[in-house]
Amino acid sequence: MEASAPEHTPIGRVIGVSVGLAVIVGVITLAFAWPSADMGPNEIPIAVVGPDEVAEQVQGQLDEAQPDGFDAAAAADADEAATLIEEREVYAALAVAPEGVTVYTASAASPTVARLITGIAEQVAAQMGQAAGEPGSVQVTVEDLVALPADDPNGAGLAASALPLAMGGIVVAALIGLTIRGTGRQVVAAVLAPPAVGAAVAAVLLYVLESLDGDFLPIAGALALAMAASSWSILGLVKLLGRAGLAVGAVIVMLIGNPLSGMTSAPEMLPAPWGGFGQFLTPGAGGTLLRSTAYFDGNGAATAVWVLGAWLAAGAVLFVLGAVRAKVKGVGVEEREKAEVAA
Repeated sequence: MEASAPEHTPIGRVIGVSVGLAVIVGVITLAFAWPSADMGPNEIPIAVVGPDEVAEQVQGQLDEAQPDGFDAAAAADADEAATLIEEREVYAALAVAPEGVTVYTASAASPTVARLITGIAEQVAAQMGQAAGEPGSVQVTVEDLVALPADDPNGAGLAASALPLAMGGIVVAALIGLTIRGTGRQVVAAVLAPPAVGAAVAAVLLYVLESLDGDFLPIAGALALAMAASSWSILGLVKLLGRAGLAVGAVIVMLIGNPLSGMTSAPEMLPAPWGGFGQFLTPGAGGTLLRSTAYFDGNGAATAVWVLGAWLAAGAVLFVLGAVRAKVKGVGVEEREKAEVAA
């Protein structure tokens, strides 16, 4: 007997797969490229040393150069401006005086914003010099109050950690949800994995790449919380929906959350209102918590902790619902089998 040749795939399906791949790759490209392509300041909070009228004057100059790009608030003196920066209330501060312009920055908060504010200060100084009839006479002094490590002055290591952190949550949830049998064992794995991953990533960032300053335990704890929130939220979806839940979780974390995290620049540098929206997803909240813990003694991290806690709790609820659903389904199958045997 001659072996029959396998049937060819219908041409309609071939065309459909090709179109589907084009759409998927196009969406991925848009998700990752769009925030960077349309990057620009959106209500970046800064301080201006001086009375309210000085802050209003500077705000007017900023609005002329970049409408709605900055939100300037008055600081009584340089000490108050420094406090606002160190508590993550503002990104930078300007002190404008006839003899020069002083810029107080925090490159650890965002090197991109620090460079942007420094460039604006240079423009203000140039305008002041021209107005006085002495171009170039007004000098700019820059003080980086919260600097990045000397081994990573551009924050490349911290920015690059966003992708593995997002991928880590997906991988942890996939391995636990699809390869470990038993609800109890899955819970044990989901409890143990985030601290282990957080410790490993903290060690790499602190001691190998030297991209972070600060103590190991707080940084590892921040990373563990971010990993737990991401992995538990996806694991809950997997427990409830199966492999479809993994796909949904991956889309939320990787295609939406990671590009909108603001880790490579700042949330206020992304198109409004998406930069703010990204802070309510696990990659954005995790990045903010990590930066605040490493450089700002935890200042500015409260909202991020609440967001991550909410995702973790939501994931735990979904996991319980999925476990109960599976239990009820298993009991139903067992009862039907007993009824069939009795018949």
